[in-house]
This record gives sequence, C-alpha cells and structure tokens, in this order.
Amino acid sequence: MQIHGWGEIVTGRFNFNFYSNKGSILIIAAIMLPIFILVIGMVVDIGRAMVFKEELSKACMIAAEESSRCIDIGSAQNFGINKLASNYPDIIYEYFNKNYEKKDYASINYLNYNVIESTDNPKYIEVTCEAKVKCFFLKIIGINDILVHCRALGRLRRIK
Repeated sequence: MQIHGWGEIVTGRFNFNFYSNKGSILIIAAIMLPIFILVIGMVVDIGRAMVFKEELSKACMIAAEESSRCIDIGSAQNFGINKLASNYPDIIYEYFNKNYEKKDYASINYLNYNVIESTDNPKYIEVTCEAKVKCFFLKIIGINDILVHCRALGRLRRIK
C-alpha cells in the first residue's frame, strides 16, 4: 500500500480517491427518494382533503340557501313578518344529504345549524360541518387524519 497524496491510496490495481465524485449520485438519490415520495404523498393527502372540503362546502351552502326559503307563509301573509317554518331543520338535513356523497376515506363528525337573530325575526341561517379525512401517505410521519371545517350562510329575504 502506497500513499501518493492527501486522501489517495493506491492498493495493487485499484486507485481509491476519497474526494472523487464517483458514486455520489447514487447516495444523493438514495437520500432524496424517500423525501420525494413523502412530498408526493403529502400533496395527494392534502389535495384529497381540499377536494372533500369543497364538496362539503357545496352541500352546506345548498342546505343553508334552501332552508332560508323555508318561511312560515301564514305569518308572512297575515302579519308581514319573516318567521321560520318549524320544519327548517329537516330541510337542512335533507338538502345536505342530497348533495353530500359518502366517501370511504372520510366521516362527518357533526352537522350543526344556527339561526342568527331568532326564529321569529331571522336574518341568516348558518350551517356548519366538521369532517375527518383519513390520510394514506401522511401516516408514515404520524398524521392519521385531517379535520375539515365548512361554514355557509343562507340569507333570508325580507318581506316588503
């Protein structure tokens, strides 16, 4: 074994140079491949959650708008006031379920509604929803699911 220069060892037929660039691409690829796969997985999981949130937002918005049309006709004709009909919660659930497609990878935690002002003089109906979207790739780093929140307002038209 002979030493020719700093970091260079000559043994028989082979010349090893510890500072050469040969083989560095393989090491960089071995390090970067898992990171690349993780980033692609994050994009897939987060993208799926965003698409699901849009679907929930649409269902909440339609439920809020349709329930805001649910006024008590008798009170409107006789007294000229906006009063919600007693079946407006049923309308919210009906239209939400008509416009929400159940997914295997997601579950709804709750669907709530709130009348802003009061049922005798309502201004808005607020529909809120929370869902849990299961992650596929992010489980590798310990994130099992993503919570998605949606909120929609249905404005009641005033009787003139």
